[in-house]
Amino acid sequence: MKSNQDCLERSALGEVEPLVSVIICNFNYSRYVGQAIESVLKQTYRSFEIIVVDDASTDNSRAVISSFRDKVKPIFLETNSGQGEAFNVGFHHSRGEIICFLDSDDYYHEHKLKKVVRAFHEHPDWLQISHTWTIVDSENAVIGQGPKSFVQGDVCRMLLSWGRYPCAITSGLCYRRVVLQKVLPVPNRQIVLAGRPFNGGADTYLVATVPFYGQVGYVSGEPLMYYRIHGKNRRSRSGNFDHALASYRAVAEFVNRAAEKHGFAGRYNLESDGQYLAMLALNEGVRTCSAWRMVALTLQEALETQVRPRDIIGRLLRRVTCVVSPEQGRNVWRLGLRRFLRAKLFTPLADTVGDSPTSRS
Repeated sequence: MKSNQDCLERSALGEVEPLVSVIICNFNYSRYVGQAIESVLKQTYRSFEIIVVDDASTDNSRAVISSFRDKVKPIFLETNSGQGEAFNVGFHHSRGEIICFLDSDDYYHEHKLKKVVRAFHEHPDWLQISHTWTIVDSENAVIGQGPKSFVQGDVCRMLLSWGRYPCAITSGLCYRRVVLQKVLPVPNRQIVLAGRPFNGGADTYLVATVPFYGQVGYVSGEPLMYYRIHGKNRRSRSGNFDHALASYRAVAEFVNRAAEKHGFAGRYNLESDGQYLAMLALNEGVRTCSAWRMVALTLQEALETQVRPRDIIGRLLRRVTCVVSPEQGRNVWRLGLRRFLRAKLFTPLADTVGDSPTSRS
């Protein structure tokens, strides 16, 4: 017999509980993929299917995935094709009305699916839902928290102005099937964007295109996913910014193609994007704009994208340092702003960071 609470939850979701397809993309994460699958199996919402797409792993991933037998739908690719193509394949084999993505080194909170389904039911105009996350290390120890909130509603203006808006990363993104049928496939490595093959994440493409079909939203409250920081996915401090710049240029193509398709007059201009100009300065080693223009661009972006006041100062300091002194900006990138400031105030920088190829002329 169902409890009163179960009945209330079922009533809130409607008479029929929609099927949720969780698509897990895996490449050489045999250490973590089992926990990712288990986190879905432990969900309090029970109408789901799990599709695991292994992107031609060379470790023990296949054995781990296969050990779950009929609890998952495994797909083993013969050629490594990247995250975007893996999600395309997973979606093709899915049946759910709601689609949730999960990177195999992350894992879900047990109430994630229940809260996402409820949010879609309560907000029929939302096509994409974000939620926040807890940051853990390789041993599941908590080391940080994601953003407390995102934005909701029509964000096309933000995309056309800045190429982005506050939203989740891959494992914190959920979609209605109807919109993915319109925007997929995610470009794969065979697609040339901004002069080079696209090698970005699926989320890079989806968050830039889905909003042109309708509203986005987010689940407020407790984090619903655990985002793992470990050796293979830490932000590179190498000083090679080509990949980041290529991602910005690809986003510009995604946004502007979607804007043209949907009849929007505006276009996203990279030359008015403070973050792009800061990265370009680091890559080229030359000033890309004045400090005052960077301040103006950053403050305007923060106002329009609802950046928290506590985050504005850090963003200003990082970007202004990059365009005024690209060499020092590289040190900020490698160390992070707090360590950079401590080094400048209390310790000679050379003693802290040592000799680095990226700081040489």
